[in-house]
Amino acid sequence: MANRIEGVTENLLAYAMQEFLANGYTGASLRTIAANAGTTPRSVYTRYKDKEGLFAALVSENADTLRSMFSRYMNDYEVRPVEEQKKLFHDEAFEQEYQGYIDHILDYIYENQNAFKLLICKSEGTRFAGFVDEIVEIDEQHTLRYIEHMGNDVFTSGRATPQLIHLLCSSYVHGFFECIRHDMEKDEAKNYISQLRTFFACGWDHLFRA
Repeated sequence: MANRIEGVTENLLAYAMQEFLANGYTGASLRTIAANAGTTPRSVYTRYKDKEGLFAALVSENADTLRSMFSRYMNDYEVRPVEEQKKLFHDEAFEQEYQGYIDHILDYIYENQNAFKLLICKSEGTRFAGFVDEIVEIDEQHTLRYIEHMGNDVFTSGRATPQLIHLLCSSYVHGFFECIRHDMEKDEAKNYISQLRTFFACGWDHLFRA
């Protein structure tokens, strides 16, 4: 195996980030990335196999981490006693805890803002294009289990259907990531998501009323 020139990998990643942010995955040019990094397309194929491999090198760790953060919090909530879960929208301690969870997620997103811009806005044509919908699925599964565990009559009463639950989860999660789509500053994003949560909490509270 040929020796790799020091610094080429770092340059490739830096210029790949620029190229993907500017042109998206489908519009990005490996030739341009390689030329800007002072090397050849062969260096990309040697290190990353193909263009998607290079894209994955920029986003896969962040995607896995954020997915795990969503899942871990929801799993932690799900194992609590039923009576504690029923306080979902009416407990100050829970609200403070949930705010901490949201802040933790936003801190991570904004610490890796360029990677999440790629994931949310520039990943069409890659296996990461469905990243937000993967988060939706996690949220939907936990919501359905919440309904089951609570013995809530939201379905039998006709107040909602599983399809509506899917649409609501999708609307919230896609809405959550609008802060990245619209390049909001972090403080602006926190305020926006607080307003979004308030709106959805009222709706969920209405649907789940005993």
